[in-house]
Amino acid sequence: MAATRTTEYAVRALVALALEGGNGRVKQAASLAQVSGTPGKFMEQVLRLLRQGGFIVSRRGSGGGYELARPAEKIRMSEVVEWVDGKGRGRDEPRDVLGEAWGKLRKESEAAASRVLAAESLAKLAERVQAKLAAKGKTTEYQI
Repeated sequence: MAATRTTEYAVRALVALALEGGNGRVKQAASLAQVSGTPGKFMEQVLRLLRQGGFIVSRRGSGGGYELARPAEKIRMSEVVEWVDGKGRGRDEPRDVLGEAWGKLRKESEAAASRVLAAESLAKLAERVQAKLAAKGKTTEYQI
């Protein structure tokens, strides 16, 4: 199960928000794009998608921006991948024997990947990133 580029950027944005500590500090889209290495316009689309999924909330005004909608410990990485990749969308399956066998194998692999991602919270992932950043001596300014 390969994550899409959109999913990768969404995870990067969520980790950046989680690293802010979730203490009401908001980050603007441009800042999230910069630390995640995401093109600005694309980040806006990713943030809209994450907001629709209930992962983040936006604050308007001069001090506005984005923050996590719930604690990072409550966000499972499987939720993020399933929402962003649109796993629920139906796929056209070939109706031959190979198509059936391949479809079954793909579903099994997606289920296994989903179990691994379900065991990981955004908070745990952010802790891993923070440890790597600290090991590199980057504690305040960072690029994920």
